[in-house]
Amino acid sequence: MTNIDRIHLIDRSKLSGKNYFASLIEQGRFYALLSDTEIERIQIESLTLLAKQTELFNHGASSSIPIEKAQDLLASILYTLGVQLKSYASPEDAIDRLKTENLDRLFYLGLKKINRKILIAKQTHLRLKRCLFKTKNVFYRLTAVDGINGFFKVYHPKFSAQEIHITADYPTFNGVDDLDGIEFIEKYLQNLTHENRFCSYFSEIAVHHLLCGLDEDYQKILLNVYEPVLIASLGCILTHHAGRDLNLNHKDIHTLANLFSGKDTDEVEQLIKNALDKLIAELGCSSDLSNYLRNSITKIAVSIKNAAHHNCLDKVFLIPFSPEDHQKILLSYGQRMDDKSYTAILHHLLQCNSADEKAEIICNRISSFGDLLEILQDADLMQEELLNIFRKIPSAVIAALIKRYPNEDFLYDESELKIYYALQTFKNLLPEEVRLQLEEAAKVIHFEIE
Repeated sequence: MTNIDRIHLIDRSKLSGKNYFASLIEQGRFYALLSDTEIERIQIESLTLLAKQTELFNHGASSSIPIEKAQDLLASILYTLGVQLKSYASPEDAIDRLKTENLDRLFYLGLKKINRKILIAKQTHLRLKRCLFKTKNVFYRLTAVDGINGFFKVYHPKFSAQEIHITADYPTFNGVDDLDGIEFIEKYLQNLTHENRFCSYFSEIAVHHLLCGLDEDYQKILLNVYEPVLIASLGCILTHHAGRDLNLNHKDIHTLANLFSGKDTDEVEQLIKNALDKLIAELGCSSDLSNYLRNSITKIAVSIKNAAHHNCLDKVFLIPFSPEDHQKILLSYGQRMDDKSYTAILHHLLQCNSADEKAEIICNRISSFGDLLEILQDADLMQEELLNIFRKIPSAVIAALIKRYPNEDFLYDESELKIYYALQTFKNLLPEEVRLQLEEAAKVIHFEIE
């Protein structure tokens, strides 16, 4: 019987990427591919390996080591064994090797593989740095260059192969969730290389204006650059522009809304796939980049379908904004009232049962934008009460609130989330022309530092 004909009992999806060795032993025991005697031998050899690594860590001086460090050394040993065992054609083949090879030999082979991965990752990183897409987003370069450089400086595979050491702050579109150590960095660099290569097809100024359409201060926001660029270029294809242009306008958003209206996720995904095929042909993408782009489509289709359903496609298909062509309004938080007066108003609001009375108090007794933000958060207002207030305050203040709460990405406080969702509901109730005017006004607002 050839290897192709082998019956595979172990479901790969049940094996852990981070703890491969332990999960393989568990599955081997479950399917009786490993006997108790064989597992006992493996455990004894693991402890022997730990003793050997401990001696090496102490430079042969002593076998004594703090328990925390012993745990780290054992984790490193099991990680290294996992790297080697992953390299076999199937989990069953890996178990065969566990049964026939000494762990010491498998550990040696795993360490060799890790060292090779380090060399390849360094080359990948070097190529990435040479052609890094230029964006003003600070997290992009900080992670892609400085963060990864830091990893290579402190990574020590012999005694802490499972460690990552750095926080890879910049999020790639396709996350890396189930890997540690050099395997994490290897996959992260692959993802980042694909996304960097794709962004490089577009002009830096076009991408800058596109991201300003999301937030003019995108430079300081932890965001993924690749996603809005890919979606905008697909939107351009779907509205019969060149994919490289990234220049969607409100009329295009209206066209896209009609296109996706009433479509389920599968139908949206098919439309996006067709557009992606045209985009790949237009840009002349390589096969590996094309595969990465295609692997992004399902996630993007869900975002588009949800945005179409909530009538906010312009939050997914960004409209470029050129700050240099627009005036700026510097908005002050205003002169705050004293604590005693603020507490009295807040107490009065909490005693009110009428939404109209609450709105009257806020509109007539709150005069600064800073106090308005605080009272909206502190007064424990329901959505209908917030909507009632929004109907009574001037449009300029609504524009300032839109600027203050552009999205929910960094809103962790429940009261701020309530304001954000009520604001979205309020905007959706407005005529489209009025909503667009408010959003345009919000873009030119800047707040003074408090």
